Amino acid sequence: MRRNFVRVIAASLASAMVLCACGGSSTGTDGTTANAGGGAQAEAPKTEGGSSTGEKIVTIAQSGDWDTFMVMNTTNAGADNVNELMFDRLMTINTDGTFEPRLAKSWETNEAQDKITYHLYEDAKWHDGEPVTAEDVVYSAQVASSAEYNYLRRIRMQYFAGTDETGCETSTDSVEVKAVDDHTVEFTLKTPMDPSIVYALVNRDFFIIPKHLLSGIADADLVNDPFWQKPVGSGPCIFDSMESGVSIEFLANKDYYLGTPDFDRLVFKKVQSSNILSGLMSGEIDALSGNTQIPLADWDAANNTPGVKAMSVPTFAYQYMAMNTTREYLPEEIRHAISLAINRQVIVEQLLQGQGRVAIGPLPEDHKYYNTNLKVEYDPEKAKSMVEAAGWDANRELEVLVSTGNEVREKSAILIQQDLQKIGIKTKIQTLDFPTLLTNARNGDYDLCFIGSAGSVDPSESVPNVTAGYMNNFTQLTDPTLGEVGESGAKEITFEARKAVYDKYQDILFQQMPMAFLYFTNDLFGYSDKLENVRVGAIDYNVNKNVWAWKVNK
Repeated sequence: MRRNFVRVIAASLASAMVLCACGGSSTGTDGTTANAGGGAQAEAPKTEGGSSTGEKIVTIAQSGDWDTFMVMNTTNAGADNVNELMFDRLMTINTDGTFEPRLAKSWETNEAQDKITYHLYEDAKWHDGEPVTAEDVVYSAQVASSAEYNYLRRIRMQYFAGTDETGCETSTDSVEVKAVDDHTVEFTLKTPMDPSIVYALVNRDFFIIPKHLLSGIADADLVNDPFWQKPVGSGPCIFDSMESGVSIEFLANKDYYLGTPDFDRLVFKKVQSSNILSGLMSGEIDALSGNTQIPLADWDAANNTPGVKAMSVPTFAYQYMAMNTTREYLPEEIRHAISLAINRQVIVEQLLQGQGRVAIGPLPEDHKYYNTNLKVEYDPEKAKSMVEAAGWDANRELEVLVSTGNEVREKSAILIQQDLQKIGIKTKIQTLDFPTLLTNARNGDYDLCFIGSAGSVDPSESVPNVTAGYMNNFTQLTDPTLGEVGESGAKEITFEARKAVYDKYQDILFQQMPMAFLYFTNDLFGYSDKLENVRVGAIDYNVNKNVWAWKVNK
């Protein structure tokens, strides 16, 4: 739908004037796209080597790809690492389950626990100088729940009144999010519930986008609009230029409401895992993005390298092997046999060098919602008997999809291939770039597929991924039971009631075995000692890099 069209024309004219004053944007002969960042801050002159004389530059490295800057239409953690530099969430999630302000300086629920009110920072501005208001949050919620386009993260909106079970608005702009005043916004929930679900899950995927620049664009067209090639956000970094698949450059948002970043330019670049430590040692890399690790092969060296700060932080992030439940040759008993055949402890000890934990479900043993009845089993003899009893065709070869750029995933696929061969199941490993792997997984074009998730302090994090009809239901489950049980936990307010629901959910998930959970990872984070005040241990997609608070010592 087109919202407030007259206002957008005015905003567009104003933007055009700003762009004219700044020299606009251009596409260079090297294929890069440049933008002066909305005109509030001019681009610093660059030297032939790509850096600016006298500039204070920070370089963040990422081993994987990013797919889009359209914040509501990605589930790619690599894209989130980039987008959270440009756009703001309402709050930050900490490893211990607590929350800190981001765009919202405070929040509260009403006594009935069916309304959440956020109070925004009054001095927050978009990169073009316009103020961020509650209307931007309302608009963002309307786009996220739009019926005109099935944004990948729309299901997170399902908790709000005016949406259906898929998070889709039930009528035009029906999602019940309203601006109380310029800097106060109220979200109405369908039913009373524990607000931590919204804080931990919805907030993790909910970025605020500028109404004054986008509301004249139909929701169905928004995902492909040129805006996302040169985005204007409210975050600590202002988009400057990009070389597709190689690097993105940002200017510091000197007017950022949480504080002026202590750098002039931030370079976000794709780096091969094997080059991470050498980059940290040489000073070409200053820090790693949220889903990028120091390679385990370099872990000991990193801990003994002057100038490099390396730390291993346990997380709720997990890896699993999805199994295509629509394949008639992968019934429940075969899926259980596959799980029984996997020696997870070897993966943790040999590939992770002990920097992780084995997994039997989406929650680790130290998670307060973990079902203590679940135990990891490794029994290849039993698995082999189950395969034989099921009449498995020994000539069948299963296709296993693995993304490039994740060394542990690639090596664990080989170990699991060997484990499955021992029980009479042949496999063929196919490596793909991550966006292509996601497409194949969503389409069900695979037998077995390696996927990861950042986990959450909230136990319902994995529920959408086993909900029939959801885009990230990679296992292609059609049985609605898991989704229904998992979502019923959102209607419970007390910990005890929710714990009972998610114990049941974990039991059913184990019984159906649509995926074989493998291990929980530690975040092997590293950064140069030229940086201070670097946040360590945030868990929402392992991002929340508080770059505005970093102190940069030349």
